[in-house]
Amino acid sequence: MPALVRAIHEGQALIELRRLAAVGPIQGNIVGRFTAGFYARIQGQIFAAAGPLIWPGPIHLVAEHVPELAAEAGEVWLTATRLHYPGGTVDIASAAPYTPAIPTAEQLRAAAPLFAQWVDMAGPPEDLQACWDPVLAAVGDNDIAGAALILQGRGIGLTPSGDDVLAGLLLFARWSGMPQTALTSIAERVETTDLSRAFLQWAARGQSIEPIHALVICSSPAAERSERFNRAAEIVCQVGHRSGAALMAGLGIAAQAWSAA
Repeated sequence: MPALVRAIHEGQALIELRRLAAVGPIQGNIVGRFTAGFYARIQGQIFAAAGPLIWPGPIHLVAEHVPELAAEAGEVWLTATRLHYPGGTVDIASAAPYTPAIPTAEQLRAAAPLFAQWVDMAGPPEDLQACWDPVLAAVGDNDIAGAALILQGRGIGLTPSGDDVLAGLLLFARWSGMPQTALTSIAERVETTDLSRAFLQWAARGQSIEPIHALVICSSPAAERSERFNRAAEIVCQVGHRSGAALMAGLGIAAQAWSAA
């Protein structure tokens, strides 16, 4: 009998796809597997269905248990309330929506020095040191498209480190008021994996995983601000092999350029 798993959180990607599925089931395919679950693509949108070991995020469907696949590949079907996959079903009806807000100007002003200080202490990702100076120059000139050309697909990891840094740049740019359309255009042109591009497209919309948004929220009030930020940053840096640390580096150099402008 197929397993039934209840979802806890759903990101904006699933929310938008379920609106389309309200008029009838829509079909997609499994495109990858990882320890906590699997990746699927429906109508060009990639999302992850996983257990509680991953954080809520814009492309994440987080379930009470790890969805167990009966096959490495196959079709998935999405209805208005459920995701059907080889070997089971995720009930999404009661999932809490993950729709983080864009930080306020006050929150961003409070967080920017802490992001900048963090990247000063941590330095660039090891696999990006050779290209770091040109990246800093492009960011200093507010040329995110130029930085993207240097960073795209560069480095190691399921999402390459260069893409993770770029996600931080796009995210901070959106938070600071740059038009979403311009940032989305940059994300869509990046030459990298489909999974990385999905994260970049959501960064261009101002969304990332939950602990990233917690960094900005914990930056206020002023009392104990630095200590709380550093604790949250340590959590972020544990995400993935190097993804969290690279994302922090992108946010940090973006914050430095923004503060200097």
